[in-house]
Amino acid sequence: MEPQTCILQSLVGGVAIALTYIILFHLKLSGSKFPYPSGPTGANMPIHDPWVQYQAWGEEYGKLVYIRESNTLIVNHLDVAYDLLEKRARNYADRPVWRVGDRIGAGSINFTFQRYSNKWRKSRRTFMQHFRQATIGQFHTAQYEEVHVFLQRLAKTPTDFLQHIQTFSQGIIYSALYGFHVEQDDYVTRQSAPLIQELFNSVLAPFPLLEWFPWLERLPRWLPGCGYKQAADQALKGFMELKDVSFNRAMERFEHGSKNSLIAESAMKHAGSPEEVDGIKIMGVASSIASFVTISSVVNSFMLAMVMHPYAQAKGQEEIDRVIGRDRLPIFEDRQLLPYVEAIYREVMRLNPPLPLCVAHVSIEDDVYRGYYIPKGCTVIPNIWAMNRDPSLYPDPDNFRPERFFEAPRPFTSINDIPAFGFGRRVCAGRYISDGTVWLTIACALASFKMGKGKDEEGNEIDVAGGYTSSPGLGFFRHPEPYKCSIVPRGPHVATETGKKDLIG
Repeated sequence: MEPQTCILQSLVGGVAIALTYIILFHLKLSGSKFPYPSGPTGANMPIHDPWVQYQAWGEEYGKLVYIRESNTLIVNHLDVAYDLLEKRARNYADRPVWRVGDRIGAGSINFTFQRYSNKWRKSRRTFMQHFRQATIGQFHTAQYEEVHVFLQRLAKTPTDFLQHIQTFSQGIIYSALYGFHVEQDDYVTRQSAPLIQELFNSVLAPFPLLEWFPWLERLPRWLPGCGYKQAADQALKGFMELKDVSFNRAMERFEHGSKNSLIAESAMKHAGSPEEVDGIKIMGVASSIASFVTISSVVNSFMLAMVMHPYAQAKGQEEIDRVIGRDRLPIFEDRQLLPYVEAIYREVMRLNPPLPLCVAHVSIEDDVYRGYYIPKGCTVIPNIWAMNRDPSLYPDPDNFRPERFFEAPRPFTSINDIPAFGFGRRVCAGRYISDGTVWLTIACALASFKMGKGKDEEGNEIDVAGGYTSSPGLGFFRHPEPYKCSIVPRGPHVATETGKKDLIG
């Protein structure tokens, strides 16, 4: 039975509590001399593809859309996001109280969900010691090697490209942080993907009703519809086991002479502090989650875009052939020399960001913006989907057109120009390694393969709808629906394992 069934069965008893909460909430917010931003009244917060409804509300109510019943501000425009989340970053650095996530310890898995606190600052500081822009070069060898292995897998079994993308998105972190390579049948690969999916499903399925009526969380596990509690506990247990397995493997390799594990090296430096070592373990887990759900989505979106827009693929390949030739693969030093490849990457990130809404911010203090009152504790949702489809910034916004970046009034050389990575003090902590990994993958895939529509048994091309699907509940993650793809090497060197060093420069 679905979690909603349990909730509906208990809803009658909670109506009085809900009404009381709403009345008290309105009384609490009635003292400001500034008006609230406009927005729909009595509206239900959308569950499926909420970014679409948020964008529609923005067209109706303006740049600030405020849902007073839930004290939620929807931000659909980039200039508002910069004003609030960048220029007033400290005041919007908190996270919402996430009761369902807190119950299973989501903050202990990924500090992205932690409240703004000393604990969060310490966790992020530990992470950024290794992932800031100045230190990101330490991962280049791992990135080159994992991208090259990804290309070989595509050349060997192109029909399994979706599986190869998933393995690659996990393998890049295990190689960069833990110091070991994983294959598709590796324990950590086989366990992590279903565990992540199960964890998100068990947490997100009951959302948002459990957030609105937190007393429902106290219902017993045996009640019909409350089985998600057991599923969440099992997923968390499995994930913690995976965390320890990965960490222990890295430590064992390190003790036997392998010195290329950042996790193991950091743990040895803090061997006398269990708290520090646990923070290092969490860094690894947070990175593996983020890599799996974001890098896999972006690489998948890129390949789908190349199938559906062969003209853009051909232009990117022409640029690579003209600038660096066909005797090696692109390297990071080539990035500034390949502006159209960069435009393809930026357009993929614009049109189909893996997290259309980012993770919500929360105001720490009352604020006034453009003459409107934003109360303390307001949940601020940055709608990246809508920002990237603002016709005043991106004409013809729903179409894939990399050329638009050459028409923009400013250059597109800074990572800060990619809204998909978030804003302010809550900007994606791993954005530099993610940015480099995805760019390198796109550039090398363009250099290596011609990607087109798949064919049926009779040799006829199979149409590609280009549809997308999203995770349930919060709707955090968005990725392409399954599609068929033809992947043909552009040269014989791609399918071989020789000359790796020469191929990567």
